[in-house]
Amino acid sequence: MHASELLSRALDDLPPVEGSAGVAFSAGPDSAALAVMAAEWARRRGLRLWLFHVHHGLHQDADAWTDRAADLARRLDLPLLVRRVKVDSDDPAGIEAAAREARYGALADMAAEAGVATILLAHHLDDQAETVLLRLLRGAGPDGMGAMGRETWKEGIRYLRPWLAVPRIRILAFMQAYSARSGFEAVLDPSNLDTRYARGILRAQVLPAIERHWPGYRSTLERFARRSAEVAALLKEVAQADLEMIQEPRPPYGNALRLSALNRLAPARRAMVLRLWLAGHGMAAPPEARLREMIRQLQDAAQDRQLLLRHGDMQVRRYRDHVIVDSRDSRPPAARAASVEFRWDGEPSVRLDAMEGTLLFLIEESGIDPAWLRNTGLTMRRRRGRERLQVSPQTPSRSLKNLYQERGIPSWERERLPLLYRGDVLVYAAGLGPDARTPRASPGVRLEWRPDHPGATVMF
Repeated sequence: MHASELLSRALDDLPPVEGSAGVAFSAGPDSAALAVMAAEWARRRGLRLWLFHVHHGLHQDADAWTDRAADLARRLDLPLLVRRVKVDSDDPAGIEAAAREARYGALADMAAEAGVATILLAHHLDDQAETVLLRLLRGAGPDGMGAMGRETWKEGIRYLRPWLAVPRIRILAFMQAYSARSGFEAVLDPSNLDTRYARGILRAQVLPAIERHWPGYRSTLERFARRSAEVAALLKEVAQADLEMIQEPRPPYGNALRLSALNRLAPARRAMVLRLWLAGHGMAAPPEARLREMIRQLQDAAQDRQLLLRHGDMQVRRYRDHVIVDSRDSRPPAARAASVEFRWDGEPSVRLDAMEGTLLFLIEESGIDPAWLRNTGLTMRRRRGRERLQVSPQTPSRSLKNLYQERGIPSWERERLPLLYRGDVLVYAAGLGPDARTPRASPGVRLEWRPDHPGATVMF
């Protein structure tokens, strides 16, 4: 089959695209071939096609590459958008990863400007084989070994890779013929064979040696990637079924895990469930060693121990038989305002920024005597320990610690619950209610604390 026919058929096999599409266009031979073939493909389907070029600024000829991109866009009579990006060469993930993130960000930006929801990428069979090897060497699991998908989503943009099963030699053959006809010369990026980069080492040294002994390695690795993706999808289904059996909603934390049910799962299934659950909370999958340590601590912690595991900006907490993800302010109480003084003049609410919430004064048939609260010094402050509250006239006062424990309010939530004082008299404890010894009246005031970050009175 002629190279142009092979490439055209691959484009025709794409999922449906409506309205418009973009091509990620570096002006190298792969993306140039995609631009040429996609131009005809789009015309046949009545689609508006855009070319998106990212100027990374990493090579001295980057400006000339942009000019080359503009040249082909003119030849094809296609609109071209260009974005210049700054790549952080000191990124801990490496310059390749930093450039990739910058590139996808620029593509999303250009897609938004053009009103495009689908972008075509020129990744081919050789790229897929390289990706499989790199991920294998970096210790990826079945999901990572699925490598690049034919259809993926990132930041709301659909990316299609029509040529993942096409060897690069066929793409180059097409581009050579096109160049001979048109005079257009694609860009040759020397960094592709630069052995300072991981892919450069593979292309310049490793893959030539592999090909001498296993010339069909590309198709073998592509088949392995497809099977790995199938296995990963199956494992995700199993993990999702397990997760649905052992999670339950616990606002404002989203879904919490029942620890006893989690620990009854086999170790491998437990790890899969944790990864899926963390992903559902927007958290990156922890490294394998870190995940094993989380599993060990969740399994071995004493029943009354309130476990705290930090993962990025989030906190994985255990309270009784629940495991939750807490993304709210993790500052220790000492780092927050200790107290704030104010006066109540009869208004329905008082905003207390230093306490990160609003205190409501609700007039009801019976409650705290408004005259006793009005026009006198009131203080909202954090707990200091040893406070006591009498919840009803028929019971003695008890420690706040014991009352909060009975309500099932975790210790980290208690640290966020302020107390209202009139002078030295405790009037109200958020999450528990008023002290029964406060003067009463009809009508009276019912106090209610509304934190800026709901959840301070969640009960387990």
